[in-house]
Amino acid sequence: MTDRGFVGISEAARRAGVSRPTVRRLLASGELEGFSTPLDKRYRLIKVDDIDALRAPRPVGTKRQEAA
Repeated sequence: MTDRGFVGISEAARRAGVSRPTVRRLLASGELEGFSTPLDKRYRLIKVDDIDALRAPRPVGTKRQEAA
């Protein structure tokens, strides 16, 4: 389901290359923001831009880099 840049949990998992339980954990931890639909408050939508940001490369520091 795509509606104005939003997708459901299954589609978010597919786009991010992770499982649905992983998406649910990311929602519970606050790493992803979920929105309810007007017709069914139980159904969660996630912004496509947030999924893309989740997939973006992030710098990984080593202890040597952190000490410098």
